Amino acid sequence: MVSTAVLAGCAVGPDTGPDIVTGGGGDDGAAPSSSAPPALPSVEAPRNELAWRPCARETASRYGVGAPGGVTIECADLDVPVDPNQPSGDTVTVAVTRARVQATPAKAAPIVLTAGSDLPSSRALLMVADGPARGLLAQHPVVAVDRRGIVASSELDCMTRAERSAMASNGLAGAPSVPQADRVARLARAASSASDGCTETLTPYQLSFGASFAAADVEALRIRWGVEHLALLGVGEGSDVALTYASNYAGRAGRLILDTPTPFGANSRDRAGQQATGVQATLRTFAQRCAAAGACPLGADGTATIGDVLAKGRTGRLGGISDTQALSAITTALAVNPNDNRDLVALARTVAAANRGDTSGLANLVSSAQELRTTDGQLVSRCNDVNGPVGQNEIPGLIDSWSKQNPLTGADAALSLMRCNAWSSSNPTNPPSGFPTDPLVLDGANDPINGGGGADALGALFIKAGARPTTVTWDGLGYSVMARSACAADIVGQYLGNQPLGEPTERGCPT
Repeated sequence: MVSTAVLAGCAVGPDTGPDIVTGGGGDDGAAPSSSAPPALPSVEAPRNELAWRPCARETASRYGVGAPGGVTIECADLDVPVDPNQPSGDTVTVAVTRARVQATPAKAAPIVLTAGSDLPSSRALLMVADGPARGLLAQHPVVAVDRRGIVASSELDCMTRAERSAMASNGLAGAPSVPQADRVARLARAASSASDGCTETLTPYQLSFGASFAAADVEALRIRWGVEHLALLGVGEGSDVALTYASNYAGRAGRLILDTPTPFGANSRDRAGQQATGVQATLRTFAQRCAAAGACPLGADGTATIGDVLAKGRTGRLGGISDTQALSAITTALAVNPNDNRDLVALARTVAAANRGDTSGLANLVSSAQELRTTDGQLVSRCNDVNGPVGQNEIPGLIDSWSKQNPLTGADAALSLMRCNAWSSSNPTNPPSGFPTDPLVLDGANDPINGGGGADALGALFIKAGARPTTVTWDGLGYSVMARSACAADIVGQYLGNQPLGEPTERGCPT
């Protein structure tokens, strides 16, 4: 066993846009086909269960939220090989969390959820259990597999406090205001030091935390359950894990749901640029919807208020909170909070208060965001998966150009590229060459963490694999479409049935 100290209703007319579907899917009244559709891979209940234990209070307390009422939350540990090619070697413990309700059929096939390294999978599970998607639990339990090295999955502890602080603030830790060049240099030094420290601590397993290893952990769960196929849900960066699983374990992903996916296989510069554009648009949507709610605390120009707060963080006038930390706090709150006016206005009130000098509420959000998004294990996992690292000398130019395009997010996205510039990356995974059944894509237009847009980027991958996915668009605010939309969750329930979804393949769900 490797020590945890080391691996710690549709309108009639010419509109050609997506249909608004409230769960009815179907073939839109088309005449029945003369040939039967191809059989879908079966998904089934586990033959060999894990040793589940109640953990609702423990899990909710870890994330500072209330336990979802009427939902049973259970936890189990899964010991997996650190190196899947050496099954008799060292092992690492992966945390697995299950949500179900009293009505969940005992023989229902589970949905396996992975959220990548952007948010813990168990936190995404709580969003499903305590939101509009909860009705899906009456049909299927949802089982979250946390990435190795984060939260309860043998959490990593390989960086110093100074390195963590520099990463979280993107080079402003301990310095209220520094010239851009100095900030880049400070971040580069911290990134190099963290890389050296983590490599020394984790050797020979420093490259054992990327998406391919997360996919191997999902495969270990399938084998432990004794089932032929999985229904796999990848949320955010978890879509990379899900697609890696579909590539590395061909035929085992009996159902594949990609929720607010990221652009699989894109290089780090393109991913960061797309993220900056998408998150900027999400913040603008936040300000617009706050204004539409009436008496928005952000004032007449909400994006300008957010920009003022970030500028104060950049120049040391935000009570020790950097612009990067403030941005992360706001986007994380948008990601995990319910998609309703009350919560939007409450967040706007916190941002407006910080702009007036009262940073206490924002500081609490900063602390929560750091615990959710910038742990040692998450950094190592992201750096393992870097494709085409960007050199330090390129960062100033990217800051200048991206800041002009996206004033709220451009500089932060460029600076964040530096966090992995000294890390050795693993070999990228080839995209899947085919799928047992066509995937279901839930396309969130306003993803505050990854920026959205990943669904469009996957088009070429699907064409090459001969897949014709069903895409469901949703323009609400949030990290997961399924967790925030009962309509999307209903379509997921249909997708898990024994018949293909059929037409239309372009659908929409109301906000």
